[in-house]
Parts: sequence; C-alpha cells; structure tokens
Amino acid sequence: MEENAEALRAIREQMEAIERDLDAGSYRAGPWSRLTRQVRALPIDARRAVAEDLSRVSRKLHLRGGRRTLSVRAAYIAEAVLAVAGAVILALGAGNRSNVLVIVAALIWTTAFQPLVKIGAGQLLGIGYEYAYLYGVEPRFKMRFGEYLAKPRYARLLLHLSGMIGSPIGAILPILFIAPSMRVAILFCWALFWIVAAINIAAFVAVLAALRDRVGSVRLSDSSGGLAALELREALEI
Repeated sequence: MEENAEALRAIREQMEAIERDLDAGSYRAGPWSRLTRQVRALPIDARRAVAEDLSRVSRKLHLRGGRRTLSVRAAYIAEAVLAVAGAVILALGAGNRSNVLVIVAALIWTTAFQPLVKIGAGQLLGIGYEYAYLYGVEPRFKMRFGEYLAKPRYARLLLHLSGMIGSPIGAILPILFIAPSMRVAILFCWALFWIVAAINIAAFVAVLAALRDRVGSVRLSDSSGGLAALELREALEI
C-alpha cells in the first residue's frame, strides 16, 4: 500500500509538470510516454485513482495543436446516417442489379462500420469518448484515456479488436443482400474485405513483432490493430 501511495504521488507530480509545460507551450515529447508506462504498471485501484487527472492531461496534450473537434454524439449520428445512406444505396443497387451502386454501398459501409462497431463496443465495456476529430480524411474518436487505462487489460484488448472487425464486416455484408448473378459487385466486396482485413492484420503483426511502427507518415501503433498488438505485447511481456 505504501509503495502504491508513493507511486501515485510521483505520477501526480509528473502529471502536474507535464500540464504546466503544456499550459506554457514548452512541452516536448517524452514525459507523457514514460508516465503512461508507469500508470499501466499500477494495480487497477491505483489506475482508477488517477483516471480523471490522466484524462484531463491527455485531452490537453491531444488538443495542443488546435485540432478541430466535434461532439461524440454528433459524430456518431453522422456515421449512423452514413450507414443508413449505404443501406439505401445497397437496396437500390440490389433492386436494379447495379454493380456500381452496390460497390458504392460497400465503400460507405466499410468506412462507417469501423467507428460504429468500436464506439459501441467501448460503451459496452465502460470506456467513454470525449470528442471526435479528423485524422487526415478519416474520422476518429478520442477516448477518455484515464478511463481506458483504468480498465482491465482484457477490456482494452477487446476494444481494439472490435476496431479491427468493423471495416471487414462493412465490406463483406452487402453480398448477403444481392443476387448471386452480380459477380462484379461480389468480387469487389471480397477484394475489399481482404484488403481491409490484411491492413488490420499487417498492423497487428508488425507492432506485435516489433518489426516497424510507421508506414510513411502513418503510425501503425495508432491503428486498432497496432493498439491491440501493444496491449498483447505488454501482457506477454515481449
């Protein structure tokens, strides 16, 4: 207990120092990564004790570049509307035997299902989100980071695994609603399924095996597959 209390005091001091640097505009990369590694090593009760403060500092760190944000509700509704639009286009494509419309629907569902599935899984696991933002052209949702780290590892792993399945589901699901004779659309959906599945699996394997963390400007450890691999690596102490 005394060791945990001492560790919590040290972590709070580090958070205060990081927050002061962020407020002063003088923060440099490094201290946050070291801090989060220390927090991850704490027992779950200790992680819960610093969860709110950790989320606050994480939010400041994430927003320090003037990132534009949108409320979680608004962004989630937008993704749901996009998924419904995909369903309407799919129905039109299936009814008119239009391969083009079915392909458009598959692309829409591939985009929309990933956040819908992952945010839904987060809610079931008790992991909340603060706001949405754009990562390039892709919508992302910012977790309450302290709340996330306060969860058991299996919950964190399940969250990221759920983020790996949404896009493949969106890619392959249209096949269930179209005629077998629509070979072009079916082949496209299968190809899209394997492409997005391969991207997720490749990120997972690359980070798990510590092969690489970047492809161009994209950090693999920022993806659902990469984050799932990081959790698994830590659990296995690779």
